[in-house]
Amino acid sequence: MTMLPRSLALVAGVLLAGSFALAQDLSWIDEDLAGTVFDSPDPVSFDYLSIDPEDADSTLPTAFEDAPPLIPHSIEESGLITLKNNKCLKCHHDQDLWDRDKDADEPSPMPESHYVSLRSDPGTVEKKIIGTRYFCIQCHVPQTEANLLVGNDFDAP
Repeated sequence: MTMLPRSLALVAGVLLAGSFALAQDLSWIDEDLAGTVFDSPDPVSFDYLSIDPEDADSTLPTAFEDAPPLIPHSIEESGLITLKNNKCLKCHHDQDLWDRDKDADEPSPMPESHYVSLRSDPGTVEKKIIGTRYFCIQCHVPQTEANLLVGNDFDAP
């Protein structure tokens, strides 16, 4: 078999498989998404808790063991985290607090893990935060007393 007929057979096979995938019944999607947050175009508004960081308790309960700590104060005034601006670092980038007990009125320092590059040099603690840990609200969330949008029966092992 020459190269051209083989290529044509391959293209025909791909087109046939693609048309089969498009012809499948996808009506189940509408049924499975019924009764979810997507049914309400205008979600109920809520406010984040307004706790002064200097008055906040040092820890809040987390959803499961080893979950990232929750933010015990409003982040509204902090503004958007950008490549050039992260106001979280102003209070929480303090490696001097690692070796001593923190006072109740001091912010929690970012842990050593935020200064270690697990990809390039897992044995070295850097002086500046590692880029993958720079966008704090990827993992850490502020608190609110909003109702759940959907039910959740998650139970950590």
